[in-house]
Amino acid sequence: MNGTEIYPIVDVMMMVVNVAPIALYFLILGLVNSHARPCLITSRSDFIALTIALAPVLMWPVPSFLQAGAPWPLLAGLVVAIVGFFLLLPASNAGFVIYNISEARCMRLLGDALTAMGLRGRWDGNAWRGERGSPCFHLSKIALLRNVTIHIEAQDAEVIAGRLHAELTERLKTVSQLPSAMGACLVVIGSAIMLVPMWMVGTHIDDFVDAMGHLFG
Repeated sequence: MNGTEIYPIVDVMMMVVNVAPIALYFLILGLVNSHARPCLITSRSDFIALTIALAPVLMWPVPSFLQAGAPWPLLAGLVVAIVGFFLLLPASNAGFVIYNISEARCMRLLGDALTAMGLRGRWDGNAWRGERGSPCFHLSKIALLRNVTIHIEAQDAEVIAGRLHAELTERLKTVSQLPSAMGACLVVIGSAIMLVPMWMVGTHIDDFVDAMGHLFG
């Protein structure tokens, strides 16, 4: 097998590397949304998980640039990607994401948690504001993923985030619900997407064996 014959295998591998993390991401979300209890994570952890699922897309130009003998654009792109990641990375006290929950239930749980923390305020649409305007908690939902994001705006956000995490964790333990239809749909979507890389690997298994033998033999 010569170098020209290897490139189609590289294209297949790039497709597998790009599709598999997305399929796994949907599968995990489906399983989480099929559980009896909601799942609480920090906004930072949610952003990192989403980045891991989508980051392989940035690898598509790599074979073409390497084949053309132009590594400098790759290095420049890598630096830009790293800088962009840290600029967009939420702070550890930026907020939380609750999966497998409706916005209405999340508002009730958040209101109860804030009352238990001794905070006083009121709801203004999907935002809870303290009596003096701070702290402030904004809620945003993604219906497709069945999650609700809680954004925290406060001067002592670190302390408030820690107390809120403890209160929400205790309250979420009391929630019991039937598996959602969205969870089942996400499992089906993830499984269907996962079939694509599995089929491609199975179809080109002989080519992969020859390529590995050529590279390492």
